Amino acid sequence: MKTWIDQHLRRRLDNFKIESFQSADALQKLLSELHFGLGDDSWIEDHSHIFGTIYYRDIFKCIQFLLANLPFQVHLDFEPVHLADWESRQIYSEMNTGDWWWDTPDQLPAGVRIVPVICASDKTHLTNFSGDQQASPLDLMIGNNRKDIRPTPKKRACILVGLIPCPPKGARYTDDAWHSAVGTVLTPLRNLVITGPGLIWNCAD
Repeated sequence: MKTWIDQHLRRRLDNFKIESFQSADALQKLLSELHFGLGDDSWIEDHSHIFGTIYYRDIFKCIQFLLANLPFQVHLDFEPVHLADWESRQIYSEMNTGDWWWDTPDQLPAGVRIVPVICASDKTHLTNFSGDQQASPLDLMIGNNRKDIRPTPKKRACILVGLIPCPPKGARYTDDAWHSAVGTVLTPLRNLVITGPGLIWNCAD
């Protein structure tokens, strides 16, 4: 593919319409910059975990990517809504239909927008070539994306934010180790002062 792209550009088969890159390497660089720093070099290593190395990304960069991704523009919710059936009973559907979304803005500075963070994990097999290792991937989603978008792999509304080593069979203190590892990944969120001033990011809408 790299060779084909370079040949295509050298032969000017684009009728000189492409100006932003003139080689496959330059194109790759542009594509990597589309990920808000979430390329292969975005991983941070923490060797202090009792069961092995934690690999994780800057959680704020992951959230920023999900907020600013243009394909999500029509699927993002920032305002709370009330839904009711024909008997006036409240309907809970998307996250912004919950009571929490209505109550929380009262605790925040005026003009801010809520970004609920959702994390999910499940043990997965890594490889047979390095001791049959297993790890728990920590996936990140935001509640602003609607529920029919979040779990759909092709939509890429879920980002791998951490990779936590699984304890060996029979290990002790596994729950404490798990929560400590997740705490490492979520440290920037835990240190964020909820009363302000908050963070200023561009959003897809």
